[in-house]
Amino acid sequence: MIKAIYIYDAPDAIGLDIGVIAQYLSELLPDTQVQTRTDFFTYHIGQFDLELTDALTEQVVVRLDEREVHNLVAPDRRGDLPPVAPEDEDLPTVYQAEQLQDVMRAMLPQDERGDEHLHIVYITQCIGHFEPGEPYLTLQIIQHGQPTIISTTGFVEVPALPREYSFRRAQLLSFGMDEAVEELDERFAERALAHGDTRITRVAIGYALHALFQRLFGESGCDEPSCPLRHARTHDELIEAHLSENSGLCDHHTRMLIEARGEKGAR
Repeated sequence: MIKAIYIYDAPDAIGLDIGVIAQYLSELLPDTQVQTRTDFFTYHIGQFDLELTDALTEQVVVRLDEREVHNLVAPDRRGDLPPVAPEDEDLPTVYQAEQLQDVMRAMLPQDERGDEHLHIVYITQCIGHFEPGEPYLTLQIIQHGQPTIISTTGFVEVPALPREYSFRRAQLLSFGMDEAVEELDERFAERALAHGDTRITRVAIGYALHALFQRLFGESGCDEPSCPLRHARTHDELIEAHLSENSGLCDHHTRMLIEARGEKGAR
């Protein structure tokens, strides 16, 4: 079983409440210590002596800059495709997920490493990887491992939007009908998560469950539409899995968790 879970805040993620996430996990795993922390780098750099923090901060900034993706085109396709910067796609800073994880892992203290410790790091930056054969970087919501990284921007940018919404929005934008676009956004608000959405914490809890089940059982997916462990490919699937009235761990995954806790009771 996991001895301790550390949850790191993403201060720029509007509406994210890691206290609620911590409370949920504490109730789910009553024998596990769940601790909330400020954002990852601020917290860990702050554990060093004051005279070292400036030098360490400078080193971290350099390492992060080296791992930032400035061109979303796959390296092996840059000879025949024009460059695409993240800002061209209205994206914030983008990192290669594994490389960002490497920087973070090096900062974890020895006594907080190992399978009994789960670090869940929420960030607003995007993460992704270059999939073999794909011409552009593939964005992702979660990078499992130590620490586990969850991009709140990924909640919005990774799942596909409803086709009808995307088609109509593109049409309206091409005609410069900005007011109509705003009305369209409001009409589809219940079918898609948006930046600054007040429902972000509920989705963040779902992906914390992904991190938990991956660590405990080596799996995080589910075929049940209303189980938050489902890998949501579209916003409709995301809403069903995390925000619908039926959303909740399916019977299969509930039993797995009960057995892991050594309990015989119901959910």
